[in-house]
Amino acid sequence: MEINLVKIFKPFLDNPIFKETSSLVEQNSQGKIWIIGWFVYKNLASSLYGTVQYEYDIAFIVEHKNEILKKVDDWNIEVNSYLNPNYVREGNKMSFTDIHKTIRASGFGSQTIEDFILYTPLNIQSIAYDILDDKLIGDIGINALKEKIVKVNNLAQAEFYAQRKNK
Repeated sequence: MEINLVKIFKPFLDNPIFKETSSLVEQNSQGKIWIIGWFVYKNLASSLYGTVQYEYDIAFIVEHKNEILKKVDDWNIEVNSYLNPNYVREGNKMSFTDIHKTIRASGFGSQTIEDFILYTPLNIQSIAYDILDDKLIGDIGINALKEKIVKVNNLAQAEFYAQRKNK
């Protein structure tokens, strides 16, 4: 029996913190929005394997991000290690990046979400949820979840990430 990961993931879209951060992204971007990172794969793993749900740091990729973020009550704007401004507050943070300004070990810019997730440091990170089209993208990440195997997906990117994060 095939597991419907989209159906499993959809209830997490009703999380109040997700709704709030998603609204911030919508107010500060144009075009498509994809959810990436921990919020996607940790919550899918939570449903599949009974691990803890995740809502702390929600990450998005957008088609076009505003150069200047709107000031919002209860949120501060801080620049992350990739020099990308994002919203943070006590107990929560979120990040969103313009797909054309992603920083990779090979330089700047992914032109498509498929390119972006193909070169993630770990295989489990190679997954994204397309909000508009209501679908999961990324066979590498989907297979990592189903097979319960986390491994390096792109060594150059993993080393680059570790250097940026001082890890």
